[in-house]
Amino acid sequence: MKNNIFKGVFLLLISLLGIISCSDREIVTIDNQSAPILMDVSKESVFLDKNFPDNPAFNVTWDVAKYTVPVQITYRIQVSADNKFTKPITLGTVASSGRTATYTNAQMNTAAQAIGLVKDVQGTMYIRVSSYLGNGESLTATSNISMIKITPYELEYPTFYIVGAASYVGWDSGKAQILYKSSNKSIIYTYLENNQPFRFLGQQAWNDLNYSIDQSGTRDNYKYFKQVSSNLIQDGDENMKFTGTTGIYKITINAATGVQSLDVSASAVPTFDFAQIYMVGTINGWDAASAPAMTKVSAGVYEYVAKLDSASEFKFLGQKSFGDLEWGNIMKDNNGNSGFLGPKGDNGNVKFVGDGSNYKITVNLKAGTYTIVKQ
Repeated sequence: MKNNIFKGVFLLLISLLGIISCSDREIVTIDNQSAPILMDVSKESVFLDKNFPDNPAFNVTWDVAKYTVPVQITYRIQVSADNKFTKPITLGTVASSGRTATYTNAQMNTAAQAIGLVKDVQGTMYIRVSSYLGNGESLTATSNISMIKITPYELEYPTFYIVGAASYVGWDSGKAQILYKSSNKSIIYTYLENNQPFRFLGQQAWNDLNYSIDQSGTRDNYKYFKQVSSNLIQDGDENMKFTGTTGIYKITINAATGVQSLDVSASAVPTFDFAQIYMVGTINGWDAASAPAMTKVSAGVYEYVAKLDSASEFKFLGQKSFGDLEWGNIMKDNNGNSGFLGPKGDNGNVKFVGDGSNYKITVNLKAGTYTIVKQ
């Protein structure tokens, strides 16, 4: 009985000491006393020079943000197309010891186009600096806003080559198929095989640049596409897999900064192997009914030799009429000689400057390409 009384008194003493200790303990609260004040932007206007992408173009300096106790602060420099920073773009971050940041022509050009400024046209860029604590970005404080006038140049976007078991070329990197590029868009109508892997290269070789889905599990230096269509999934740490039905698809890459999307959608003409293909144009007065037949070389590949003058234009038909089966120079109303095919609804005329000689025209509907070679 005495032992039980002693144990009870002992536990009571321990509890009282704990309460006294807690009441004496200092509770530390961290508050920000002031926001970082944007003190200086080095220029009122900047004309970015594409010939010197690595040259310094602009720097920004700010005061130190003040908190009630010494803490590790990080500063973030942001730009926007509007002073409300509706869609801000981060130029970079600086540790607490820094009070200035310098950016090159290339960095400023990428940021300018990311906020929607137009190449070769002077636009307004708004700038601010914010401070925050730790990875959780707590106690954020934001500076006042400044602005500069900036003239960007045309951004150089990546060139993409498709390779892999899902593609027309297989895994031969030396034959990796280049996509048609127009500014930030890269496009091709080509063959894709169901349930097979592929990826994009930045060259016809395995080295250097590789492009796959930007998600956990992909190699860090392969991460690129921030958005992909629902018929694409991750496949290992290097590739993605095509899950759609085997056939011809339009592959569209939007390489704009911050977008970096990949869309794969069915072509208006999803097949490629036809018994007969015809060529129509200036060679026969655009008379589809009398269009000459091309010679079938293999599945989806056709040839024809024709005399082409300096103002030659033509298309390819799957019937002797202007029906659903039609191919021409890739992209709607895009007359030219890109070497890439587009189906009806997304093509222009093949426009070729010949010299009156004979030329062999080869159409590869599976690859989505054509060639014109003087004989």
